[in-house]
Amino acid sequence: MQTRTETLASLYLDGLLDIPSYQRSYSWEEPQLADLIEDLRYLPEESNHFFGNIILDKKDEQYQTDRGRRFDVYDVVDGQQRLTTALILLHVATQFDDVVNETVSEDNLIFPVDERPRLMPQDQDEEFFRDSLFGSAGLECKTPSQEHLEYAKEYFESKFEDLPAREISERLRYDCKVNVVEIDNESEAASIFESLNDRGKPLSSLDKTKSFLMYMDDRSSNRGALETKIKQRFGSIYHELFVLSNGHDRVSDFDEDSVQRFHWGIYDGYDSNEYFSSLDTLKDRLREKYRNGEYDTVQGKIDEYTQNLREAASAFAALFNPSQRPDEVESALRRLLALGRVANALPVLMAAQMEYGDDEPDKMAEIIQACETLIFRVYATDGRRSDTGLGKLVRLAHSIHADDSYLFEDVLNRLDSITRIYTDDDRFERDLRDPEFYDSMSSQDIRYLLYHYGERLGIDMHEEVQPDLEQILSTDFEVEHILARGLAEEHIPESLREDFEDQVHRLGNLTIASSYWNKSLSDLPFMKKKNAEGRREKEYKSSVLRVQQVLAAFEQFSREELEEREQKIIDFALDEWDTESVDRSSGGSGGSDDSDAPEYETLPNNFFRRLTNRQEAFIRILLDENDWIVNQEICQRMKDEYDLSSGGSKAMSGILSGFTRKYTNNFTWNLINYRTTGGGTEYRLNPDSGYLDELHERLVDSGDES
Repeated sequence: MQTRTETLASLYLDGLLDIPSYQRSYSWEEPQLADLIEDLRYLPEESNHFFGNIILDKKDEQYQTDRGRRFDVYDVVDGQQRLTTALILLHVATQFDDVVNETVSEDNLIFPVDERPRLMPQDQDEEFFRDSLFGSAGLECKTPSQEHLEYAKEYFESKFEDLPAREISERLRYDCKVNVVEIDNESEAASIFESLNDRGKPLSSLDKTKSFLMYMDDRSSNRGALETKIKQRFGSIYHELFVLSNGHDRVSDFDEDSVQRFHWGIYDGYDSNEYFSSLDTLKDRLREKYRNGEYDTVQGKIDEYTQNLREAASAFAALFNPSQRPDEVESALRRLLALGRVANALPVLMAAQMEYGDDEPDKMAEIIQACETLIFRVYATDGRRSDTGLGKLVRLAHSIHADDSYLFEDVLNRLDSITRIYTDDDRFERDLRDPEFYDSMSSQDIRYLLYHYGERLGIDMHEEVQPDLEQILSTDFEVEHILARGLAEEHIPESLREDFEDQVHRLGNLTIASSYWNKSLSDLPFMKKKNAEGRREKEYKSSVLRVQQVLAAFEQFSREELEEREQKIIDFALDEWDTESVDRSSGGSGGSDDSDAPEYETLPNNFFRRLTNRQEAFIRILLDENDWIVNQEICQRMKDEYDLSSGGSKAMSGILSGFTRKYTNNFTWNLINYRTTGGGTEYRLNPDSGYLDELHERLVDSGDES
């Protein structure tokens, strides 16, 4: 091991610097960039600034240009964040000062050769770094590290609009001293890296995992047999986790380290000690195999772990790209992401995405809906601790992935069971009836509830007049008290005067209003909100919100109306976020016993909400045909008229079994007849059922094409 102290400019001129594959990607953000600028800006004259330790591993082979020039090449074991940032700063400074540009060019400080800059990052960022950041290509950022690199460049550009580029760049080159350590043992480089913390952001568990696996691969094989696979897979993982940088504002209860834990639970099950220390457990297992001389086993485990982690990261990313999912999955995902608090359910959702995903979207959508029910009941309404049910959900995720005998129906039954364990119907209703409901839930969660209640009202009236959910949950809207909290006593209904303070925060007295409306008109008496003289655009009747608009139908708003409205919202919530009054049989559509199941004289209350796109298109086609129709023609019409890929006769069976899973066999046979002929299987709506009028009314007469 050799050590020396030199300036940053001298270090750059020692040779070419490469960021090895076990290193973490570039991750500095504004706090670290600002610290560097401030250090340089206020450095006293004729003083040196200690820029930290730089640990290098000199490679055996030199870099040779086409003209025969030779350069020593070093792997940066520690210090890559600082060295990368400093080079970006110098590059930006050359664009703001001609003298800086001239001296840096004369010294070949940034581009010693035409083919590459002085320092090069990992494979996944090499092209972007060389051609876009230090070149003229306008490449789009594809990874979080590329986004951080671009931000660093833009940050320094904004600073040099006001700060002296020449002075700061000279201080960086000549007044910043580094302690350079050259290590001798190449195989220890990754191990040394793992134990260090470069100035700024600490290493993530994912960074450490990559480092450790590269190190163990090198020790257990002939010069890193899996190096290329590990590089490629971790490059893909970092790319998939790019969705975290553009996450939904209500989904912030996890990070990339959490994703690694989710993966561990899916593939290895749930042991609390191992789950929260998955990297340490992985290290212990691989080191034990290595000490026992089981090198092939070590290689196999590394290969298996990285492949599985790559699959899990892909499933994770899919959940945060709803627009790229099938329609029924997209709509369910958008609802779930808007609700938030998804961390505990993510292992289940990731496992389901890998098991069903885009291939069986109906099943995936149902699992998402069941997770939404759990989250809304247990965390949003009941206010349970954030780790409630975690072990149960992780074990379920492991069963989905690892147990071939664990059926789709078992997944739904287990999700419903977990929901009922913590927040059954009685507790859910009790929460909704809380006299202090307004203070027991967050404003966004109350708006989430009332928005969907308003949607149901809109469906019942064959109208769609509401702003979308994203708008409702933004700061543009608030929760409004129908009878204002500060209502003058003479305007308080007589039936509420004795205990108005105990009634004013009840669910039945809450609605949604725009922030402007709420601030300017919310304190008015009910009748003035209902009929705003001279301000018709501000009265309830003219509201674009159905949940406000229907209030105009009340002649008055007293205790009776408040309680009636509250009961309707509670009935809606128990239906919308139900845990299935009919148990889903694990035997599937062919083996369930409906002898004790309820008979439906009319369509179930939640029938239309739970229709998938394929089920709705299927029923619309049968309604239009009004006779027997062969499955091939149904498939063609689904494609031509609804742009849906049916999947053939197998999908028709899937549609029928979907009804059976949600309700019963008897319901399905009462709804749809089928028969086998020489030309294939034919289907029709049962002409003797009592459902046809309601189906026509809701799907045909209303003109609803959603």
